[in-house]
Amino acid sequence: MPKIVLTDVTKRWDSFYAVDHLDLTIEDCSFVTLLGPSGCGKTTTLRMIAGLETPTSGCIEIGDRVVFDSEKGINVPANKRKIGFLFQNYALWPNMTVYQNIAFGLKNLKTMTKAQIDARVAEVSKLVKIEPFMNRYPAELSGGQQQRVAIARTLAPEPQVIFMDEPLSNLDAKLRLEMRSELQRLHLTTGRTFVYVTHDQMEAMTLASKICLIENGLLQQYDAPLTVYNYPNNLFVADFVGNPSINFVDAEGEQAADGAMNLRILGDHEATLSFKEPLKIEDWREALKKKHEDREAVLAERRKQKKHVEKGNKDTVFKYPVAYVDDVPADDRPVTDRDYVLGIRPEFVKIVEEGGIEGEIYGAMPTGMETTIRVRIGNFLLTGVVFGGVTYAIGEKIRLAFEGTNIMLFDKASGDLVGVGSAEIR
Repeated sequence: MPKIVLTDVTKRWDSFYAVDHLDLTIEDCSFVTLLGPSGCGKTTTLRMIAGLETPTSGCIEIGDRVVFDSEKGINVPANKRKIGFLFQNYALWPNMTVYQNIAFGLKNLKTMTKAQIDARVAEVSKLVKIEPFMNRYPAELSGGQQQRVAIARTLAPEPQVIFMDEPLSNLDAKLRLEMRSELQRLHLTTGRTFVYVTHDQMEAMTLASKICLIENGLLQQYDAPLTVYNYPNNLFVADFVGNPSINFVDAEGEQAADGAMNLRILGDHEATLSFKEPLKIEDWREALKKKHEDREAVLAERRKQKKHVEKGNKDTVFKYPVAYVDDVPADDRPVTDRDYVLGIRPEFVKIVEEGGIEGEIYGAMPTGMETTIRVRIGNFLLTGVVFGGVTYAIGEKIRLAFEGTNIMLFDKASGDLVGVGSAEIR
């Protein structure tokens, strides 16, 4: 199966950039999810690769074939790109049986005999486990069964690449879990390249071999799911991936001689962050400065081009949420090199017998195998996850500490990740 390469692909309407100079390589036989909030450009990206949307500029290759090139005037139609497309609303013919729906595309190819069509329909229906329903109509099937029929119809012509645009969003939670497992199995069984659009980070984490996270038309991170989760490139990525959401805590401080960061957080508490890998803040800031200079140089070159249009939907640093008991006035202080943001995943917020700092249970939500808690520390709120059948009373006094080696430190001015490590709070 082919790999897919997007080179400097842009899609804009007037000054609105839906996709902004995207470079992306989707490897052969991979399962890639295009993830991001509504309006970020993920579906537009999928439609451009499939040939359903024409890019403004750039180049798209599927395998060894260029299917779009704005400079050379190449634009291969969608029906010639050897791809399959699975839609959100199934798009089944209501007046056709399951067999007729699956066979519809094969008959249109006009290259197969009836015996060959029958054999192919039987093969894919067995693959998605819908053999008993071949003579039923879509209205006589459940949502999950209809989705299986749509998957079988997509697989029947043996496409090189399969595109899926939020195909599970119409299903209930239990059925979504079941279908995610089925899609994983189908990916391994068919050996096809899957490209999957979703705004649900849980789907992206559980299905993908790599996640392509997009915001405001820009690629934010393209990595394996656990890399995105544990080493997010910036504040936006850290906030978007993870359930319950990550805790953000404003921090102020500087690096000590031993390499650790001495920080003041949560009002008047002190914390020490020891990086997992050796890191000098001065070197990190130099690298950040060069990255920004390189970015500005690229933008300056683009502005010299005759067809350049300035981006109307401007890119800004993500406004990260900090949880408070009572609202606080906006902080209008100028941001300095001493300002940082700690990112703490809920599973690293631990209740301890000794040490740590004192807090109060503000909310407790047991679900059986785990309990999600909200802990009040002064006017601040932190979310934690306690595994096991544990219950807590609202107002109960506890002691809290941060455990693990993946506590994140972000630069407040740029929003970029500085590093990860272990944190001691006192």
